[in-house]
Amino acid sequence: MERAFDGLGVAEDRPYAPAAVRPRAAFVGSALWLLGSNLGYAACQWGALAALAKLGSATSLGHFGLALAVATPVVLVTGFALRAVQATDYHRRFPFAAYLNVRLIANVVAGAIIAAAAFLVLDAAAAAVLLPIGVAKLAEATSETCYGLAQRHDRMRFVALSKLARGALGLAALVAVVASGRSIAAGAWMLAATWTVFLVAIDLRVAATLEPAFARTPARTLRKLARETAPLGGVNGVLAATQSVPRYLLQLAHGPAAVGYFTALAALGPALDQLAGSVGHAAAPRLGWAATSDARRYRGLVLRLLVMGLALNLLLTVGAALGGGTFLRIAYRPEYAAYQVAFVLIVLGAGFTVVNSISYFALVAARRAHAQFRIQCLGLVVTATAGAILVPHWAVDGAAGSIVLGAAAMAVAAAWTLLRPPARRAPHTEV
Repeated sequence: MERAFDGLGVAEDRPYAPAAVRPRAAFVGSALWLLGSNLGYAACQWGALAALAKLGSATSLGHFGLALAVATPVVLVTGFALRAVQATDYHRRFPFAAYLNVRLIANVVAGAIIAAAAFLVLDAAAAAVLLPIGVAKLAEATSETCYGLAQRHDRMRFVALSKLARGALGLAALVAVVASGRSIAAGAWMLAATWTVFLVAIDLRVAATLEPAFARTPARTLRKLARETAPLGGVNGVLAATQSVPRYLLQLAHGPAAVGYFTALAALGPALDQLAGSVGHAAAPRLGWAATSDARRYRGLVLRLLVMGLALNLLLTVGAALGGGTFLRIAYRPEYAAYQVAFVLIVLGAGFTVVNSISYFALVAARRAHAQFRIQCLGLVVTATAGAILVPHWAVDGAAGSIVLGAAAMAVAAAWTLLRPPARRAPHTEV
């Protein structure tokens, strides 16, 4: 039996069939719903960058890309991976109100950090874009917390439709403002407003029908949840910083135009990450059950997911090598085709990131946050070191190369951590 909440917030007992032991068709259906919505959401993200590349200059796109590179790590570090933790919380140790309260407190902290970066570190043009992007990312993170609750209740259809609708509305708002002749900063503010309204009007209201959303939660419960999930926030933050380091180095060495070109080329990376995320989120309940109940099945499921990720990586890299130049000319503008080598490298690195995303869910399910943190730190060190060497001399190509080296190092370390046989204890000999 599970201890669940009805729509009025009254606890009741009802039979609960863990997602891990439900029919395979249910798992496949969940994966397809999440895959469709995540790919659609990623398409909206890519569409926004492609539209900005066509409508504006590489410099203005560079400001947008730099804003994402600053805001995303901050939001993820303070986000504590609450969606993934909820989805794999097989025993339901914390109520949704605790997750939401931690997220809202984290929003205040993240907002203060982003504002400080805007006013103290960046120039006026970049700061004007960073502030609204920060607001949009905080609204997005809060919606993700609501999606974690929906996953726990097997409401995958709601997650899929909500995410897809939010992405489409945000894309339309951003592009409409910029296409009308206004600045990217104005478009970013419209994006932030759209996502905030959607959070309040849709996601929070639906979440409140599943479990109490704003119930008072003891401070000790919030502290306990924060302590347990903080390492995962560090993991996500380090991962986002790893992806952002090349943009920081390009900004320092070659200016915002180089950041703009790199941002456009790397725009397909989130689409691949969303693809891996859809599989990971759908597999999360099954991974959580297997990690605590059946180690052999856990390792078998992880192996199948990793092989699928590597096969996808090979397929995408070959496609980028064969048709990357044509794609860049059509999707952006003709001058972007000069960066085909960088594009192929970025796609290769993004393919390794798919493997790393799958590994992330597997390690979360096993509650091995410290191992994941070490892997992400390895990727950050390799990416930063390679970027410091390559970017000053090879600019965008060097930034792409640093992405490949960092992602490959993480993929190898994660696969070794997940698939190595457990250490055998020495037999006890009585004297």
